[in-house]
Amino acid sequence: MRIQRAFRVGVALVLMGTAPSAASDRLDSFRALVHRHLDMPAPADSEAGRRAIDEIYTLVDAEVLDNLRSGEPFASGAFLQERLEGFGAAWGGALFRVVRIDRSGAAGPLTLGLFSLSGISQSGSLRIYGRPGSSDGSSAALLGEVTDDGKPEVRLWPAGRASGPRFVASWATGGQGDGGGRLRIELWSVERDGPPRRLWSSAAQFPEGLWVSGWEVRSGEIMVRRELRYPGWKPGCPGQAEEELVYRNAGREGLVLLRRRPMNAWHRELGAAAAQLFAALAAHDRPDLRRLVPDSALRSRLPASLVAEPACDTMPAGPAGPVLVAATAEDGGRLVPWSLTWRRAAGGWRLTAAAPVLQ
Repeated sequence: MRIQRAFRVGVALVLMGTAPSAASDRLDSFRALVHRHLDMPAPADSEAGRRAIDEIYTLVDAEVLDNLRSGEPFASGAFLQERLEGFGAAWGGALFRVVRIDRSGAAGPLTLGLFSLSGISQSGSLRIYGRPGSSDGSSAALLGEVTDDGKPEVRLWPAGRASGPRFVASWATGGQGDGGGRLRIELWSVERDGPPRRLWSSAAQFPEGLWVSGWEVRSGEIMVRRELRYPGWKPGCPGQAEEELVYRNAGREGLVLLRRRPMNAWHRELGAAAAQLFAALAAHDRPDLRRLVPDSALRSRLPASLVAEPACDTMPAGPAGPVLVAATAEDGGRLVPWSLTWRRAAGGWRLTAAAPVLQ
């Protein structure tokens, strides 16, 4: 199948009178960039790493734009994909995919490039190509780009009233030992004449980053199960506090928050109480200790060096029963594990038992 496609491309080049030398030279330049980057890798978040990624994608941009400016058959999605497969093979495991979105008006369709370099963080790039307005194909340009971590994906989105097509772009990374995955979502509007508009971005809503344990794009809605980072939160543990956010289509405004549903909010309250206990022990804050530990005999046994331990909390009797929180204390130069038993009372979480763990 690949040979047949290559044959059709070659026939088209001959019929159009276009020499493939420029495309071949560009692919050779890309291979040289690949070898240079792999031989002397730089962190993607460093200035050198960002320059390398920019240089690679600038070369791919030139390939896409040359074909768009040449018109059919070179501007077709199938031809562009065939050309980009050569770049993907040169890198090995890279994502180079194009998606066409039709729009009415003289500006013609948009071409979306979805690029990602395997093994290189911060290289997931959405590239938007097209004509900026009513003009001929020679004016094709890069109309916008967003580069972030994770492989970019695109889904069509219901169009707003009296507007053109829309699409949702997303970048998702899997959890890597620090909880769920990081997610970025954006909603774009394809204008009839002129560059596309970004209507909504999770990067603006959550500048510290959006970490999720699950998410879903439905017709006109986006559901996100957001992880909450708080005192007592521990990576990879079940039953911790989250919130479910549902956004819906809102015409020209992009997205609005339809509902926010808290989940396991009790764990956030427990984490706050445990953090207050450790701080009160270290500061010898007697009022706080009396509030958090009503039993005076228990208070007297708690060492001031007690600190949180990064182990999952356990509920031996189920969600309605006590919760065991792990901690450690220093004793004669060695760390001794402790188990703290918390119960929920009318005034909040209270420590009801604590003892060193037998070893």
